[in-house]
Amino acid sequence: MMKNFKDGLVCCWNNGYPTIESDDRQSAVDRWSPIQERVAAIVIAVASLVVLAPSLSYPLIAPDETRYAQIAMEMIESRDWITPTLDGQPYLDKPPLMYWLTAISFQICGQSEWAARLPSMLSALSTVMVVLLLGRQIVGSQAAFLGSASLLLCGGFLLAGRFLILDSLLSFWTTCCLLVGCIAAGRRNRRCWWWLLAGLACGMGILTKGPIALVLCGPPLAIGVWMHKERIQPRIWDWGPMAILMTLLCVPWYLAVWKFNPDFGDYFFLEHNVKRFTEGSNHRQPFWFYIPILMAAMFPTSLLLPSLGVFLFSPEERCRRGKPTQLRFLCVTAAWILAFFSAASCKLPTYIIPVIPIISLILGVILSTTVFASESTSRITRYLRPFPLRANLILLIAGATVLGTQIWLEQSASWSVITTMLLGAVILAVTVRCWNQPAANGRLGWVTTALLAIAVLSTAGTGLLPAIASERSVYSKTAALAHDHPDRWIVFFGEKRHAVKLQIRADRVVYFSEQQKEEFATFLVNHADTIVVANERSLPSTREAIAATHVIQATGAHKRLYLASPRASTSVAAVIANTEHPIGSELR
Repeated sequence: MMKNFKDGLVCCWNNGYPTIESDDRQSAVDRWSPIQERVAAIVIAVASLVVLAPSLSYPLIAPDETRYAQIAMEMIESRDWITPTLDGQPYLDKPPLMYWLTAISFQICGQSEWAARLPSMLSALSTVMVVLLLGRQIVGSQAAFLGSASLLLCGGFLLAGRFLILDSLLSFWTTCCLLVGCIAAGRRNRRCWWWLLAGLACGMGILTKGPIALVLCGPPLAIGVWMHKERIQPRIWDWGPMAILMTLLCVPWYLAVWKFNPDFGDYFFLEHNVKRFTEGSNHRQPFWFYIPILMAAMFPTSLLLPSLGVFLFSPEERCRRGKPTQLRFLCVTAAWILAFFSAASCKLPTYIIPVIPIISLILGVILSTTVFASESTSRITRYLRPFPLRANLILLIAGATVLGTQIWLEQSASWSVITTMLLGAVILAVTVRCWNQPAANGRLGWVTTALLAIAVLSTAGTGLLPAIASERSVYSKTAALAHDHPDRWIVFFGEKRHAVKLQIRADRVVYFSEQQKEEFATFLVNHADTIVVANERSLPSTREAIAATHVIQATGAHKRLYLASPRASTSVAAVIANTEHPIGSELR
């Protein structure tokens, strides 16, 4: 029965996508000349640096970025590279690879926001290059180039690469494992080395975010090999070394941290993996949650997604002949990752990042076999030809929104913003003027759209994102206030001071937990005027702790930033008159 079921699936599988023989020379897919491939790699690398590398020094965004940076700092100070700690206590929510990389970045580049984000930025850059370089072996040079360019134009993917979070690094390892595994399954020679590389990538993914890496990569690789009609059967010396290498990479750390922290097994595997999937923790979302999230995260590339289904299920023979065999594996992989995260109870927008490189490579195949194929006249080709002009209008609207939001946050318009707005007006006029021109629908039109998208994403990443981070960061507001009043101590009461020394002098900062009310009140008595950072939850405790001696007033600069001054004193009024930040009335 199982064999009949499998034969039926294989028949359906291969009827939908005609089989192409696979060999080491990749003769079935189009290849560019070595010079063309080198130029393409340089273009993608430079474009990636343009949108990913600049302006990474904006304030870390709480809670994730500040938490991960603090863990890396404590790892350096304690020299304990086995057990990650936060505030001196074991932090066993995630494996240590990102903490290791961040700590190494701090040691090499110094402790700064830029150094904290460097591993994540390099992960996103490497993912784009992996899609290009490995994609050539799977779908051909042109499709891989278009796929990597599509990935480069996914706003959510780029933004994730500019934050200190785990998802960009996980996405890099899962993309490497899946694409290398796809190549290994279709090769006749030297397959063992490719499977070893897949095991290496999967093992590093497990060290990044836990068993989720194996869950994302294992089923697509197994299904792809099992369903391939004319597959080359992996032998024990293919799968065996892969599993051994993967085990040797990740198991030693898990055993070591478990030895030093006996509760690690239940806490990590049960609480933070099984229960997060089944119960959702505090991030429960409906099944369809990732549909709009994926559209937003892949913008503006997501404008091409409506054509995806038409292409995959098109009955036109021209379209079917253009589909490489490996496209089946990419589709299964994307469907599995989307289905898995949609079925999970716990959902966060960044979880979906690992599927974006795979979908982008599929979109590269679509573009390569339709609008960028010579003499293609399929229905989807006719639909996509005017895409650049429509996309330009949407991108101009998005760019205007980005610039308008940046001006609103900063309460001013710099010359660069004004120049960008004028350039956008010129592009709009040219777009309208060339609406019915044939050249606007050709390759020049697609290049223009890509350049406009890079400009919009670069503006969002280097202008709007830092403005939002500065507006949200209590550290940057506190640093500005401390600059105006350098003699005041900064007191964190019930508010974590994670990675605070990246922006504020650590020798003028003290911390009291909510249980340390008496110590907090005594400190204020001894130091009179202070800057207080307290969250809304601890605000009643703050007021209660100092009610007898001090008045606490909101600064207006940030909802968690206050000034504390002795009662029956004019110091508060003096501070209000002298500070650059507006001060509100006494909290009631």
